[in-house]
Amino acid sequence: MSRLLSPGSIAPEFSADASDGRVYRLRELLEVSRVLLVFYPGNDTPG
Repeated sequence: MSRLLSPGSIAPEFSADASDGRVYRLRELLEVSRVLLVFYPGNDTPG
């Protein structure tokens, strides 16, 4: 996905593998709680 999202816009459905071995799906998290998504470059991001 190359489209930038504006603050407050609705995030597209996605899932992510976590360091605890689980797969988290946005749709499932939204069923039980609010979600705040924060994206940041990783340590291996070229400068």
